[in-house]
Amino acid sequence: MANAAGYNNPGDQDPYPSSIAKTAGLCVAGWVVGYLISSVSSVLFFILGHISPAQSASTGIMWLTAIYGIVFSVIAAVAGASFCRRYALGIGAAIAATIAAAGMWSWWATPDHAHWTQAIAILLMAPAAQFGALFRRSDD
Repeated sequence: MANAAGYNNPGDQDPYPSSIAKTAGLCVAGWVVGYLISSVSSVLFFILGHISPAQSASTGIMWLTAIYGIVFSVIAAVAGASFCRRYALGIGAAIAATIAAAGMWSWWATPDHAHWTQAIAILLMAPAAQFGALFRRSDD
């Protein structure tokens, strides 16, 4: 007998391709929105704080940057994973991977700059994004 969703067994997949496309679209939208929240907030932090990410910074500025980056990475993952809670961990992983990849690319592209911001992104912000997705996951 079919359940409320119309499937014969709880493990059955949705037979409608439009549903698959919708889910994929929501996952991609969540990834894009999440990464934009993280990256735009970081750019605004440096612009409004008059902080040069290319130069050495004091320990206090590094701590402030790390805490700010972690908080906004978690917010970004929570917001992104809200688009499709069933795949929240995958969306969080995509956001985390994009943050880490952007940090690694920036490190490679700017060999003569200080790399403290890239280290924060790779070692702290990316894992925080994955952690943030845990808040939105669903066992549905």
